[in-house]
Amino acid sequence: MDVEARAELQGRAMRELSIAHQLAETRLNRALRPLGLTMTHTAVLLHLANAGPGSVGDIAAAMEVNQPAVSKTLKTLVDRGAVTVQAAADDARRRDVSLTPLGGELIGQAMRAMHPDATVAFAGLDDTRLRDLVELLGEVRVALDDARRR
Repeated sequence: MDVEARAELQGRAMRELSIAHQLAETRLNRALRPLGLTMTHTAVLLHLANAGPGSVGDIAAAMEVNQPAVSKTLKTLVDRGAVTVQAAADDARRRDVSLTPLGGELIGQAMRAMHPDATVAFAGLDDTRLRDLVELLGEVRVALDDARRR
């Protein structure tokens, strides 16, 4: 494939990914509303569940958003008892964030609330194609995450 054709194909892939993201986020935010959560809240909870405790700056960097946006999201999660935020033992300027047991329970509730929309989204894919999609999206995520770190 020549460079121009590759660029066009990559552009189509990014457009499809962008549109799918917007449609999924809208549906999932609607599904999460009864829990008092948004996809942003859920993303922070999932980040903490996967990466473990970290600073506000670590979370902001991983999610590629500014620290005030993370702090605003964390305030809601602290008020819900889903996370704790405390000054770091080695640097009082840094705030460390940890997932609480309630935060872990909220992740489970969020996953159950989002399940019907996932079923709709992936209904046309058999198990093999769904596994392939998960693998391919994982590769895209890793590539984007690696690029963020450079």
